[in-house]
Amino acid sequence: MLRKTPFITVLLAAALGVLALSGCASPAVAQSTSETPHTISVTGNGVAYGTPDLATVQIGVQSRSPDASQAVDENTGRMNALVAALKGLGLEEKDIQTTNFSVYPQQDYDPQTGQPTGKVTYIVDNTVSITVRDLNQLGEVLGQAAGAGANNIYGISFGVSDPAKLEADARAKAMADAKARAEQLAQAAGVTLDTPMTISEYLSGGPIPYALDNAALAEGRSAGAPVPVSAGQLQVNMQVNVTYIIK
Repeated sequence: MLRKTPFITVLLAAALGVLALSGCASPAVAQSTSETPHTISVTGNGVAYGTPDLATVQIGVQSRSPDASQAVDENTGRMNALVAALKGLGLEEKDIQTTNFSVYPQQDYDPQTGQPTGKVTYIVDNTVSITVRDLNQLGEVLGQAAGAGANNIYGISFGVSDPAKLEADARAKAMADAKARAEQLAQAAGVTLDTPMTISEYLSGGPIPYALDNAALAEGRSAGAPVPVSAGQLQVNMQVNVTYIIK
């Protein structure tokens, strides 16, 4: 009787070889053909000017006394007189806001020796922020405030009631500047400018504080006379960063 075992072994080896070849012949993963677009990035600047139509002012009363209660009472009386004077000029309640009230002790020192005397003076500060919506009235407001007892006037800032128009004007100028710069670069590089890929903006500029000098404050307090104030112009600066695709 003949043995068939070797023949079966050969067939099994052949089958395993076919399976191995079929595994090697599996299709490869398709490679992506997309490319990163070529771009030009530029920064454009735009400036818009406007005439202020309102002002914000910090007006305060400071009182000093060896007795804390006396200092508070004196300060309260002077602040009430100040607010009454402001309302008498037509300022509305919504345009007068308390922004600071503080009471703190201060060590007294001997002016000759510079050494502490052991005595304390209490200082009371009360500050209101007011909005003046008629700039023709601003000088009178400052003079009357000083005459009513205000001894701290600072942080005068000018603004516009609707800044959106100025911002839009500055933004349009910034975008036009960015496009002009990109077109010049594209022409120099021998390429064609396409649509923007990214745009970002930064807003800067605005009201500039006006400092009232001591002479003007003293003059206003003695006579309640209008204080000379110049509003000037309001400047809004807009910057845009634009990345254009190029062909």
